[in-house]
Order: sequence, then C-alpha cells, then structure tokens
Amino acid sequence: MVISWRGLGILGFMIPLALWGLAARIWGVNHFPAMRVALLLAAVLVWVIGKKLNREAQDEGEQAPHQAFGFPMQWSALLALGGVVLTFA
Repeated sequence: MVISWRGLGILGFMIPLALWGLAARIWGVNHFPAMRVALLLAAVLVWVIGKKLNREAQDEGEQAPHQAFGFPMQWSALLALGGVVLTFA
C-alpha cells in the first residue's frame, strides 16, 4: 500500500507524528501515558480539522478534497487511535 494524500490530507499523518514526537521529546520515549494523551489529542485535532476542511465539498455532494489513503482526512484519526491501542500492548 502506498501512502498517498490529496489536498491537506497529509495532516492526517503529520499531526499525530508531530504530537507523538513532542511528547517523546518532553517526557521520554518510554512514558506511555504521555504518548496516549498526545495521540488522543492528535485524533481529536485530525477529526475536527478534517471535518472543517471537507465540510463544504461534502455538503454539496462532492468527493472530499482533502484525503489520505483515498478516504476523507478525518478518518485518519483512526490511525492515531490505533497508536493509543498499541501503547497498551
């Protein structure tokens, strides 16, 4: 699978990566509670930003202009939530 995006869909990857990196830098890479909070915050941010960016096009019945993996950007929040689940393993 190729990582692909359209419009600002790359933010669906970059926001969680940036917040994870910030949490790792501040609290260390082994501080999983900080990682969970950072990824949960990233999921909320990606969902809200994606919904706001794609609202107009989707209200008109068009395809979302900001996509990641061919899905609307806000669905990338599920990747961040998957990261939260992985920190419990």
